[in-house]
Amino acid sequence: MDNKILFLPGLNGIRAFAAMGVLLSHINLSLNNFGLKNASFFGYSANGKQKGYVLGEHGVTMFFVLSGFLISFLLLNEYKKINTIKVKEFYIRRILRIWPLYFLYIILVGICYYLFLNLSFNYNLVYYLFFAANVPFVNEVALPAMDHLWSIAVEEQFYLFWPFLFVFLVKNGKFSTYLIGGIIFLSIFRIFIWYIAPFSITALYSVVNRFDCMFFGAMGAYALYKNFRIIDLLGSRLNQLFCLIILALLILNKFWFINSIIEIFIVEYITLGLIIGQIKVKNRIINLENKPLNYLGKISFGVYVYHPLIILISSHFIKYNNQINGVWFLIFIFFIVISATLVVSHLSFFYFEKKFLKLKHRFSIVKSTNDPQGK
Repeated sequence: MDNKILFLPGLNGIRAFAAMGVLLSHINLSLNNFGLKNASFFGYSANGKQKGYVLGEHGVTMFFVLSGFLISFLLLNEYKKINTIKVKEFYIRRILRIWPLYFLYIILVGICYYLFLNLSFNYNLVYYLFFAANVPFVNEVALPAMDHLWSIAVEEQFYLFWPFLFVFLVKNGKFSTYLIGGIIFLSIFRIFIWYIAPFSITALYSVVNRFDCMFFGAMGAYALYKNFRIIDLLGSRLNQLFCLIILALLILNKFWFINSIIEIFIVEYITLGLIIGQIKVKNRIINLENKPLNYLGKISFGVYVYHPLIILISSHFIKYNNQINGVWFLIFIFFIVISATLVVSHLSFFYFEKKFLKLKHRFSIVKSTNDPQGK
């Protein structure tokens, strides 16, 4: 561990599915802006409303679990190596990974508002500049092409306290006890508040602020690091089969359970199961470690950040008219937005983000990479 670069196989594949799910979902939800009234690539529900893409709905949950897992696994190895956590270096690493792309995107949004869309920022911009995008999101006053930044805000808010809580839990030997308690408390609170006050501001915040998802990922990292017996269960072929079936149902848009809150718990579990199954190579049923998924996983942050602006600009210049076949126009929209998003994300990663990632490694106590070649 001291001399090698840490690489956890298969995680790029999970990132790829989550990012592409969110991308496809948001394109589908925006079809009305292209002039395709009541259109849906994923069909319609019994009441005639557009069906969303269930993988997109839960893609952010997958990102949260994966983030909590990876950050915590690296911190556990750092603590083992130097018997402490260098908090300043932790924040520098997070800043170098998130802030350059995040603020570049806000600048690009402002430019596009001015040049193409006859829009301007308003006072809500302050929330985005200080990583509180979940506030306008919950209050339904999000700025165009910026509502998705709520998830990055939640992650940044999690990072504000996590290294300090992490050290406290590790030093007191109560990591699993307190963390499981926190997960249970937040989960029960979410169910309770939705029962007594559904769709209230508090209930909405309880769903948006997914600290329990990141705690869940962190608990998985701790169990793997300590080699708890539950890891054998999570990594077993039977459990992998279950997780892959749920993932397949998500991809095929066939995963519908009791309600969205219960679905969050299931997606948390299957995400952690997929993570452990990929890392524990011997029990893999499907290998998510391949070139296409690795590529998409590496540029997934860009895919997630850029795509709403690409959708917004595309919908401004491309409009449906009755002389065009509706089905072919729908396919055309998906092709244009996906292609543009991948191109922009590729250029962003290799010519912008990568410069900061190289700088980030200077502040890493435990060297890690998302590239199987260690590049």
